Amino acid sequence: MLAIGMLRGKAGVHTFELPKPEIKQPDEVLVRVKEAGVDGTDFNMVKHTLQDIAEGRNEIVMGHEMVGAVEAVGSEVKSVAPGDMVVFTVRRGCGICQPCLHNQSDMCMTGLYTERGIHKQDGFFTEFVLDQEQYVVKVPGDLANLAVFTEPLSIAEKGIEQIRVIQSRLPWACEHPDHTYASPDWGKCKTALVLGAGPLGILATALLRLAEVHTYVADIVPEDSHKVHLVKHMGADYIDARSKTPKEIVKFCCSAPANLDIVFEASGAAATAVELISYMSRSSIYVMTGIPREELVIQVDAAQLVRQIVRNNQVVVGSVNSNRSHFEMALKDIPAINSRFGGMLEEMITQRFKLKDYERIFAATDQKHIKTVIEV
Repeated sequence: MLAIGMLRGKAGVHTFELPKPEIKQPDEVLVRVKEAGVDGTDFNMVKHTLQDIAEGRNEIVMGHEMVGAVEAVGSEVKSVAPGDMVVFTVRRGCGICQPCLHNQSDMCMTGLYTERGIHKQDGFFTEFVLDQEQYVVKVPGDLANLAVFTEPLSIAEKGIEQIRVIQSRLPWACEHPDHTYASPDWGKCKTALVLGAGPLGILATALLRLAEVHTYVADIVPEDSHKVHLVKHMGADYIDARSKTPKEIVKFCCSAPANLDIVFEASGAAATAVELISYMSRSSIYVMTGIPREELVIQVDAAQLVRQIVRNNQVVVGSVNSNRSHFEMALKDIPAINSRFGGMLEEMITQRFKLKDYERIFAATDQKHIKTVIEV
C-alpha cells in the first residue's frame, strides 16, 4: 500500500510502499483511511528534518489526524464493527506511569510514550491502519465529513479543560454564585486572548465563543485574510499584531479596570508568548500549546516576573496532546461549532490533495492557507 513520510538520513518527504496490516490480536481494528489532516507539526517535521524513526526502521509514515472506515475487527472487539466511521487517538502510553496506566497518556510521567506519525510509530498518511480497540473512537454517522477535525479540536478541548479545572479554584465564574466553571456558559463574563489564528487558534476560539467568552484573536495577517473572516464570523475581535508590542496587544483587549481572564497561546511565537506573561491580569490563567522550533534568547526581569505571578495568583500552564476523553468532547462539539458558526469547519479547509500529490502538499503555501486535507 502507498504511504508518505520520511526516510532515515534523507531530507524532505517521500513516498514508499508498505504491506497492508493484518489483524493478529483479538482486540485489533483494521481501518481504511478516508481523510487525513495536515498540520503545523507535519510541516515542521519536513522543514526541519525532524526524524524520530523507531530503531530497526528506515522510514516513518507521517500524519496524526485521520478519519476512516472500519474494514475488519478482532474477535474481542465490541465497540465498533465493519463499516463504522472512526478516528484514532495519537499517543500510546509508556505502560509504566499511573497516567498511562489510566489511559491518560497525554500526561505521561516518564516521557517513554510513542506517537503515531510523530514519535517512533507510523501515522495515517497511508491507505490502511491498524491499532487496538482502546485507541479507536467511533464517529457518529452524520459527522463523517467533518471528523478529520477531531484530533486538532481535541487539543483545544484539553487546553480549555485545563482552564476550567484549574480556575475552579475560584468558586465563581461570574457575579452570581450559581455560575461556576462547570456551567455550560461558564465564560459569559470572561475575556480571553487567543494568540494565533491558525487551525488550533481558530478551533480554540470556537470553543471559547461557544461558552460565551468575549474573545480577541491576535495574529500577523491582514484584516482581509480568510483567517480574520473566520475569527469575526464567530463574533471574536481581531488584533493585527504586526505593529503592536505584547503590552499594546493586552491594552487593546483589556482596558482598566477590565480583566483579561484567559490567554490561550497557539502560535509558537516564543518571544511574544513569554513577554505576554508580564501583562497578565490578576487571578488569570495562561495556557501554552505552541512548540517553538528555533533557539531564542531574550532578557526578562525574573524577580519581577515571580513577584507578579505570586502576588496576583496567576497560572501559566503547558498543555500538549490529548486523550480519548478529549476526542469524545471534540466529536460532541463539532456539530455545535459548525451549526453555531454557519459551516465554519468546511470553510477552514482551503486545500485538498490526493495521497499521490505528496510533493505539492508540502510545497510552500501563502498566508491565506488554513487547513490541508488529504483524500486517501
